[in-house]
Amino acid sequence: MEEHIRICLVSFQFWPRVGGTEVQTEKQARQLQAHGHNVIVVTLRHDKCLRRSETLDGLPIVRVGGIYKRGGMLRLGRFGHLPIDIGMFFKLWRLRHDYDVIHVFQISPLAAVAALVGKLAHKPVIISIQSTGPTETQRTRIEQTGMLMADTLTDQSFLKIDFMDWASASGDITYLPQSSFGGHAILNFLRKSDVCYQILSSRGRSYLTSRGFRTEQVVRIPNGIDTTKFQPVPELRPDPMKPERDVICVARMEYAKGVDVLLHAWGRMMRASSEWHANLKPRLLLVGEGIFMPQMQRIAVELGIQDSVEFLGLRTDVIDLLQRSWGFVLPSRWEGMPNALLEAMACGLPCVATRVSGSEDIISDGTNGLLVEPEQPAEMALALRRIIEDTDLSQQLGREGRATVIRDYQLATVVEQCLELYRCLLTKGQNVLPFALEGRGIGE
Repeated sequence: MEEHIRICLVSFQFWPRVGGTEVQTEKQARQLQAHGHNVIVVTLRHDKCLRRSETLDGLPIVRVGGIYKRGGMLRLGRFGHLPIDIGMFFKLWRLRHDYDVIHVFQISPLAAVAALVGKLAHKPVIISIQSTGPTETQRTRIEQTGMLMADTLTDQSFLKIDFMDWASASGDITYLPQSSFGGHAILNFLRKSDVCYQILSSRGRSYLTSRGFRTEQVVRIPNGIDTTKFQPVPELRPDPMKPERDVICVARMEYAKGVDVLLHAWGRMMRASSEWHANLKPRLLLVGEGIFMPQMQRIAVELGIQDSVEFLGLRTDVIDLLQRSWGFVLPSRWEGMPNALLEAMACGLPCVATRVSGSEDIISDGTNGLLVEPEQPAEMALALRRIIEDTDLSQQLGREGRATVIRDYQLATVVEQCLELYRCLLTKGQNVLPFALEGRGIGE
């Protein structure tokens, strides 16, 4: 019988705070448990009312706190991470006899803490790179304008955004020095450390190596999903003979996700000649919350599309919503490997996504989905119109999309690749590992 591995998963946030990274962390934890391995999740205690430790449906969760604001929320920001890092160090050190390997789901000060503990305790450490951040052109434009997309809007007063509101979600590396005290030192320590870096997409390798990280420490293992949960249900699929055409977007209301761009694209599509949708009822469903929710709602009103756009907020029935929708759209400005896109494709939906890291690996334009350039609302409007009005195309894209996920992005396959990585690190030592998997990862 295979020896059990004890794995410590470190995530910046976890249930009840959820996003793509947190969902992937839990899915991976559950799958590892199903394989008979021991898993513990260490995360932050974002709200003082949360327990310091608990078991969630058999999954042990340990939370690390810091300094709290008057309302009981954890103080983050440039200096707020210092007491958190100290608490994380002592927590991981005290738990060192309970795990064999540490897997961190984001580059951050917490990753540096994990790398230090791993070095002192002689434990292998893997750090997942969750995003490749903005391109140089995007970064320059954001820093110059500091605004959500205006496109055709004349009133732009409500579109201004604060640097930290978008930089904190811009990427795992680029803005760490600005967003965290000692960020340069943290990055230098990580570059010199012996940790292994898991990239999710083909673009991730150059993203790391161009910033001074060593290519021999980089392994590509993408995200995966449970295709038995995310699957088409024929009786729930919209009837092509009926006019309803619900297009769903599952994304946080953050700058990186580009929901403002999507709203402009939807407005352009709905303002175009009404002949193409005279007998159709297109509707955009937006699932997710975030700091820019008020601005997104204001954009919809300013564009006059509020009657065909629904802000659904956070939902617990995302699978059901996907299975009942006509199509899916993900308008990201940048990504790593979008779970939401994989889930929609697994449900058999025709998908429109931007040509960014991860999405460009998953979708072959015109075969299993449609790709458009990021921040191009006119181009996105045309792609949305294609999947809405062309039933044959939408059905073809849906079939091919699910086939792609089943072939390349099954959760069980991805977790087995992670286990192979853990075994190799534990057997041969983290200094020599990643080349052992070179050529074996998806897309390598």
